[in-house]
Amino acid sequence: MPADAAYVPLLPEHPELREMALALEAAGAMFEVLDERFRCVFFSTELAGFTGMSVDEARRQYGRSVIVRTLTEDASILRVTKESGTAWLQHNAPILRRYLDPDDPDFVEVFGPSAHLAAQVEASELAPRAWHDRNAFGPGLRHRRSLLGDMHQVQWRINDDRGQFIGVVSLYRSTVPENLLLRLGRGDLRLYERMDRVSEPARRPAAILFADLEASGAISRRLSARGYFELIRDLTDLIDSSVTTRDGIPGKHAGDGGSALFLAADFEGSESVAARAAIEAARAIRDGAENVGPEGVSIMLNIGLHWGATLMVGQVATSGRLEVTALGDQMNEGARIESAAKGGKILASKDLIERLDVSDAKTTGVDPGAIAYTALSDLDGATDKAIRDAGAIAVAAI
Repeated sequence: MPADAAYVPLLPEHPELREMALALEAAGAMFEVLDERFRCVFFSTELAGFTGMSVDEARRQYGRSVIVRTLTEDASILRVTKESGTAWLQHNAPILRRYLDPDDPDFVEVFGPSAHLAAQVEASELAPRAWHDRNAFGPGLRHRRSLLGDMHQVQWRINDDRGQFIGVVSLYRSTVPENLLLRLGRGDLRLYERMDRVSEPARRPAAILFADLEASGAISRRLSARGYFELIRDLTDLIDSSVTTRDGIPGKHAGDGGSALFLAADFEGSESVAARAAIEAARAIRDGAENVGPEGVSIMLNIGLHWGATLMVGQVATSGRLEVTALGDQMNEGARIESAAKGGKILASKDLIERLDVSDAKTTGVDPGAIAYTALSDLDGATDKAIRDAGAIAVAAI
């Protein structure tokens, strides 16, 4: 669902269905509630968000059966594979037929294009209290996050206090084992939310951070393979924790380095606050490196900061990876600025520093009006590649 949308589910009129909907919605469940005619009377916030529906699309689900909406105009959002759809209908049609006869005025409304087939199905003799299906989503869905594979669907028959059938609760959840989900849930929830907001690629201004271990080759030769692995693990944790606690998004880790973005949108659109957060994270990384590594081994992280005004930022989600990535010339320039930093320094570009307003400049102790910049090409130790790609960029140690 778009970040600026404000979808608020409509509540069922039936008090008992409403009570159940409110409880599951409060728990953040991905579900819907159907009435006694198997028409949607509640479509949860999580379900709308997962499928990427707009407010209007989510509201359009009300009053319709799952069969109709997956076979008609919402097929690009909710379509399952042909095999999965056939298996679902074979399992569910007898249950639905127990409550709906072909001469029922709601029959065609519920079964839609499959009504002629459903009319030939024999009604189930028993009314199951709950039943389970595994749904496989087909390729080409409009919203890429729906391509996560199969989903469990568990349905509960709901009777009122008098034993009268009043509806069904349909709960959806990932096929990822619950214990693994709990492990993933130990991560930073606010980071996951920031990542979720950039699920689709778009131009997004951001502060850029690159960090890299100085003299990594010499250090790796001094340490055992296990010792070096533990060092890189600790540095990775230092970089990520320093970034996430300041509302940034960690980027790719390549060997002994890391990167991060601080999107202006995550700071209420303030480029100044995003730049300040990047500076504060960089200093936390630099200072924290002093406490990482075995005794007698000097650990220094060189850091480059830059501003990306025209970055293309979005999620890369595959079967084995979920990350936020950014593309653009300024990412390449940021990496070159970092490569020119030596001795555990933080090099920041003029483009980033001059984003700071008076308040944020004071907070960081950086005075944009008093800094003397140096062209990256004039720095001692700047590589030919750095000079080629970013030689004219003005930088300063902060």
